[in-house]
Amino acid sequence: MKKFIQMMICVGSSMFLLPIFIVYISGVEVGHVGEINSASQTQVKKEEDIIDEEILVGILAKEIPYTYELEAIKTQAVLIRSYMARRILGIQNKGAIVGYTVDEMKQVWGEERYQSIYNVYKEAIEATRGEIILYDNQPIEALYHEASSGRTRDAKSVYKIEIPYLKGVESPVDKISKQAKYTKEEIVRLMKEKYPNLIASADALEKQIQIVSKDEAGYVGVIQIGNITLTGEEIKNMLELPSCAFKIYNSEESLIFDVKGVGTGVGLSQNGANELAKQGMGYEDIIKYYYTDVTIEKYEVQK
Repeated sequence: MKKFIQMMICVGSSMFLLPIFIVYISGVEVGHVGEINSASQTQVKKEEDIIDEEILVGILAKEIPYTYELEAIKTQAVLIRSYMARRILGIQNKGAIVGYTVDEMKQVWGEERYQSIYNVYKEAIEATRGEIILYDNQPIEALYHEASSGRTRDAKSVYKIEIPYLKGVESPVDKISKQAKYTKEEIVRLMKEKYPNLIASADALEKQIQIVSKDEAGYVGVIQIGNITLTGEEIKNMLELPSCAFKIYNSEESLIFDVKGVGTGVGLSQNGANELAKQGMGYEDIIKYYYTDVTIEKYEVQK
């Protein structure tokens, strides 16, 4: 039994020939969908027939600053390519990959700087051409975030499923910390908008809030506000906090959220990758540091 697998990548009109780029791979057996062979093992379709490497420029430009170390940008290129491979193979169907168009890049960087910045991303792509991250012969779900709390998180603590290559690791180079200040009345109002049956008042609100649990990386798992129990992610989203790795301090009529990191904390820390690159670590070692027991290989799809 044969099937066609397609991937749609929305990247805008002017950059890559078509507004929507569609890749078709023919002749993949259903029983083998998701299996990858290294180039040395099997003679199969050329990598350019599977993923158009040019698309990565616009995506990289949107996902990681050009001011980051080249090894960190190379790391991001491999992560994005791994995600694209999962979509092509039918392992992952949710989410779109949206990159900058040429016009958007020129608008962001300016006409004069456009080419030199474009070349930074292009160099990272060429240096890693065709490379993806594998675990058990399949491209991984290469989750990443802007910065961790100082340690990344196990996938299980966030998604409630065990993913063997998404284990928490120390990331002490992550030192991003931000504070958010809300009046107690604001918090009660926001809570009641979403939870009308909330029993809590702005008066002495600090005594009505309890952090019930945190994971090993310091991210809040469960928090109780009055009679309502929320996850750390829920309170993070409601208050638009950078992450759910926070401590709460009382300040008269307000509460201060002292927040570490930016994002979910799962997978690779972009800031951590950049700091490790500054210390001389190469992109392959950075990837293998943040993702457990993975390999990096040129992709080939088994027929």
